[in-house]
Amino acid sequence: MRKKFNEKSFFKSSLVLLGIVMIFYAVSSIILFYLGPLMPQRTESVVSNKNNVSMLTNMSALYEENPDIVGWIKIEGTVIDYPVMYTKDDGEFYLYRNFYKNKDVNGSIFLDEHCTMDPFSTNLLLHGHNMNNGSMFGALMKYKSQDFYNSHKRILFDTLYENQVYEIISVFKSKVYNVSDNVFKYYKFYNAKNKEEFKDFVDNIKRLSLYDTGVTARYGDKFITLSTCENSTPNGRFVVVAKKIKEVD
Repeated sequence: MRKKFNEKSFFKSSLVLLGIVMIFYAVSSIILFYLGPLMPQRTESVVSNKNNVSMLTNMSALYEENPDIVGWIKIEGTVIDYPVMYTKDDGEFYLYRNFYKNKDVNGSIFLDEHCTMDPFSTNLLLHGHNMNNGSMFGALMKYKSQDFYNSHKRILFDTLYENQVYEIISVFKSKVYNVSDNVFKYYKFYNAKNKEEFKDFVDNIKRLSLYDTGVTARYGDKFITLSTCENSTPNGRFVVVAKKIKEVD
C-alpha cells in the first residue's frame, strides 16, 4: 500500500537541507575572510614575463586578484603561511586590512615601505601582528626556545618570480627607540651601502641573539627580517632574521 505524501514533513526536510547549505556557505565565507587566500603548491612553471624574467604560476593568480602582493612567506610546521603585501606610498595600509583590502584586526604580513623588490633590498623587513591566538606572526614567539629553532631553521619566501629559502641567523628582542636614541635600530637597515654597514648589522644581530645559531653571513648576502610586537617592554619587538641560502625549484 502506498504511503500518503506528507507535505509538512517534506517542507521541514527542505528547510533543514536549505539551512545546512546556508551554513556551509557562511562558514566558507568566514574562513576566506579571516585566513585569506590559500597558497598553491610551489612551482617553476611560468605564465608571464617582466624584463625577461618569468612570473611563477602559483603567484600569478594571486597577483591578478590583488597586484599589491609581492610574495608568500611560509615556515613549515607553523601557522605562518601568508601572502606578503606592499604599498610603497602608504606603508601601513595593510596593518589592519586583509588580502582583499577589507578591514581586519589581524591585518596582513607586509613589506616595509622603505624596502624594494626590484632591485632587491639587502634586507627585506616584514611586519606582522602578534595575535593572541598565535596567528599571523604570533607563532614567532616559539623561537624563544632554542629547541623550537633547532627543528624550524628555515623560512620559505616566494617572490612573484622565484622560490627562495632563508636560514635563520639570529633571534632577538628589541624595541622601537626614540629618534634621538643612539642605539642599534634593526628596523632602519634596508640596504648596505658598504661592507662596514653590512658588518655592523650582522655584528649587532649576532650580539643580541638569544642563542648562537652558528650561522654567519658575508658581504653581499641577502636577509629577510620578520618583526612583530613583544610585550615584555614598552614598544617591544621580537625579531627573527634569516639569510638567503639558495633558490629552489
